[in-house]
Amino acid sequence: MDKKTAEILLNINQFDTPLDAYESQLFNLRNFIFQNPVVPKILYAKLKKNKQLFDAINHFEQVENDFTVCDLAPIKGSHLFDKFVCYEANKSQIKKNLSKFLTAKNIEVGISQLIQNLLFWSEALSDIDTSLAKSVASNKELDVLSTFKLLESSKKYSTSINDPNLLSEFKRIQDLAKSILS
Repeated sequence: MDKKTAEILLNINQFDTPLDAYESQLFNLRNFIFQNPVVPKILYAKLKKNKQLFDAINHFEQVENDFTVCDLAPIKGSHLFDKFVCYEANKSQIKKNLSKFLTAKNIEVGISQLIQNLLFWSEALSDIDTSLAKSVASNKELDVLSTFKLLESSKKYSTSINDPNLLSEFKRIQDLAKSILS
């Protein structure tokens, strides 16, 4: 990448300094991660953008690249509800770590860990038959509270998981994991 391309990528004309432009781009990227479901293909594209931003700022100055990694807790439990709580706790910790440093490396680590956590969650769902579940768009995640309540109810009343929205969500997760592994 040449310096002119770096200027365009960072959109430096809109900011006082190249560093301000870079940090604004990273902030927008991190906010995207915070506000959207984990969809690996999209996050892989964001990783590419993240690397380009880092390469671009290096034409103007050296920047800190601090990062933090969390140990992902195993997704385990006697019921799917317990496993879901582990998955969400991991996701919450990853996002908390993402907020600690506004650096390209921290965003890279966060994205990688979100994808790994999704794979772990998919493995926990591997015994669930979703063949008859309605397919939903990969970016249309069932909200956490609804999933939590449905799984909690299933655990409390020892019922099988047959809610169509929940099964569609599980199918979405399984399909996303397949897209990573293929």
